[in-house]
Amino acid sequence: MNNEKIRPEIQIIKEAFQEKRNIIDYAPEEMIQVSEYCHNGGDIFITEEGELIDLEYQMKDFDEEELVKYIELAEELYEKNNVVISIYILCPKTIKVTAPEIPIKSTAIFNIKLACFEGNPVYNMLYHIKEKIDKNIPIDEEDYENLLMIPMMGPKKEKNNLRIECYKLLKKAEKIN
Repeated sequence: MNNEKIRPEIQIIKEAFQEKRNIIDYAPEEMIQVSEYCHNGGDIFITEEGELIDLEYQMKDFDEEELVKYIELAEELYEKNNVVISIYILCPKTIKVTAPEIPIKSTAIFNIKLACFEGNPVYNMLYHIKEKIDKNIPIDEEDYENLLMIPMMGPKKEKNNLRIECYKLLKKAEKIN
C-alpha cells in the first residue's frame, strides 16, 4: 500500500461519502474553469479514471436554489470534460434540507450527495483555507467571507482562538492577493 500522506479532503470524501474510486489529486485548472455565472465549486479532484469529484461545505440551509447551483456546476463541468461528475456536499446536522430528492432530467452524467455530521465543519473549512494560503494560492471572495464567519460558527469556547487564527490568515492572504 502507498505510504504517502493522503490529503484530508480526500480522506473526508472517502469516509463521509464511502467513495471507492482512486482519487489522484486536485483536478487541473483547465478542467474546472467554469463561466462567471456558474458556482465555481469547492475543492475539485480528479480520479484515476479522469472523473471529477467536487467537495463542498454547506453552511446554510439546503433548498432548491442551493441544489440548482450544484446542478448547474455539474452540467457545465460535464459539458466541458465529458466525464462523470460527483458533487459531495458536507454540512452540519443543524441545517435544514428542504430541496426535493426528485431526480431532475439532464444530459449530463452526475450525482449529488449530501452528508451531514454532528461535528462542526469550521475546522475543515479553516484547514482548507489555510492550506491555500500556505501554498500562496489567492483566496476567493467565498474563502474571505468564510474567514470572517468562522469564529462565529465555531464552538463558543474556541471563538477567540479561531478569531486569532482567522486574523493571521487574513493578513497572510492580503500579501498573496
